[in-house]
Amino acid sequence: MKVVLSLSVFGITLALCQAACFREGPAMKDGELIPGCIDPYDGTKYPYGSEWNTEHCYRCECNGGGMECCTRYGGILMPPAGCEVYVNPETCQYESYYTDNPFKPCS
Repeated sequence: MKVVLSLSVFGITLALCQAACFREGPAMKDGELIPGCIDPYDGTKYPYGSEWNTEHCYRCECNGGGMECCTRYGGILMPPAGCEVYVNPETCQYESYYTDNPFKPCS
């Protein structure tokens, strides 16, 4: 029974970690390979070897195999009781605020 529970927890953890990243293959246009990568959010083209941060809190890397982007704010955070957790789009950090007063940060 412990093995089944351990495997379940591992599978859920792996699924949550995988959900924080996405990968795209090499950039193509009209069936031709385009050297580099294209940011899926703003369309900016980056050369191989580039790394950049998107305005949607992703850290992206471009290489000959394509592009991989992962969230910069890490895994899931459990909020204190009576609070909700949000990702601040300016800092890409978790912040928690009281549920009944969303302008007051939780301590």
